[in-house]
Amino acid sequence: MSHLISRRAQSRIVNHFASDTLKGAPEGFKPHPKPLHLDYGTPNEGFFPIKSIHVTVKQKPFEDQEPESVSESAKGKPVVIENRAADPSLIDIATGLQYSDVPGIPQLHKFTKDIIVRAHPPKYNDWETTVSCGAGEGLNKAIDVFLDEGDVVLLEEFTYTPILQAIQNAGAFPVPVRLDLEISSGNIDGIDFQYLSNLLDNWDELKPEFKGRKPKAFYTIASGQNPTGLTQSLNFRKKIYALAEKHDFVIIEDDPYGYLTLPPYKESELKTGPPLLELEDYLQNHLTPSVLVGHKKVIETIVTYSSLVTRFPSGTSQILVNNVIEQNFGGVDGWLGWILKLRSVYARRRNVLLFHLYESNAYKERYFDLIDPRAGMFVSVLVKFPKGTDVSEKLTLLQWKFRAYGVGVVSGLKMAVDPNFSLERGAFFRLTFAPAETDEEITEAAFRFTSAVNEFFQKGLQF
Repeated sequence: MSHLISRRAQSRIVNHFASDTLKGAPEGFKPHPKPLHLDYGTPNEGFFPIKSIHVTVKQKPFEDQEPESVSESAKGKPVVIENRAADPSLIDIATGLQYSDVPGIPQLHKFTKDIIVRAHPPKYNDWETTVSCGAGEGLNKAIDVFLDEGDVVLLEEFTYTPILQAIQNAGAFPVPVRLDLEISSGNIDGIDFQYLSNLLDNWDELKPEFKGRKPKAFYTIASGQNPTGLTQSLNFRKKIYALAEKHDFVIIEDDPYGYLTLPPYKESELKTGPPLLELEDYLQNHLTPSVLVGHKKVIETIVTYSSLVTRFPSGTSQILVNNVIEQNFGGVDGWLGWILKLRSVYARRRNVLLFHLYESNAYKERYFDLIDPRAGMFVSVLVKFPKGTDVSEKLTLLQWKFRAYGVGVVSGLKMAVDPNFSLERGAFFRLTFAPAETDEEITEAAFRFTSAVNEFFQKGLQF
């Protein structure tokens, strides 16, 4: 693993003026059992203006929309955060607002390890976690730890494009990997494995501009891929891992939607709601967002970088996350129970959106097809343009039609690593059911979207 860490990351050294050890102590020296610190610049908590924090926590998503008849006890539950906590599992104000450990305040850092062990333990012992300031910041550090200037990184051809800024910042080069979006092919994994395998086996021939510089990393969103919504099966992930071993590159898996696995769409579940997965099934695919998990050497290198730039994440945020989980949900299992409630709502909303897309005239006329997502919050609508269509021009024109109908969607080509490379596969739009206030809003948005598509095709692909 060490040989894949960037030269820039390996060269960093952390040396703090307040660091002290017993190295070089004179003979007979004994440390004082209760030293008084005039060395650390850590203000006493008496200077902090906050005495306590009171938080009211929901027991399930959208409970505020429930009828007034629902008892108050079934709704929000208070969490009180004091200046000093008697419970060692809680983070108090005196600790949370103080300078802290870079990997995370110990209580929250422990939770990140506990949930990984409970949900998805790595198959090796030398692993570690660190809390980041957020998913984007964590990704930037993951890119920094592996990529030097001139290095090459593979990405799914349609992806979460802010990652390209982190790659550019490192001076590295992104190379897109073709996706198979043909639903009729039966491929639900997204990545065109044959294309990827052939690309790596014949790298110098197929990528002469990078001759002698094979990819050092592969960035992938394996669950609920953004923007396509596709999810890789376990067997497929093993095949990708085998390629990584063969060609000596690291896999950077971005997993914001591993919690939100979804069952296949069933029209019958629109009225009854989808069943909750058994916990064991749900836990097969999990990594906590905003937490970096990996080989101990990699995490140590990221922590060193954090020590020089951001240091520790927001103490107030860590207080709220940790104490809500511990006091309200009762730890790991209670938190996973909350996630299952989220998943149930996501599945219902997905079903509402898909139902109205499938029932539309535009779908019945075969103007578009759909990808039924198995995780996450995105549905891809694949527009079936006639052969010979100027896809880029018509996608732009159709986007104006959506605006006129009052519905916001994202063009697939806008999320392409290289629009020219992906043009023939970029005729799709990303829809999400996450921001809507109600199911009725999703229904109306689907109506506007399908009406716009229908009119666009009826007018011969004209506005």
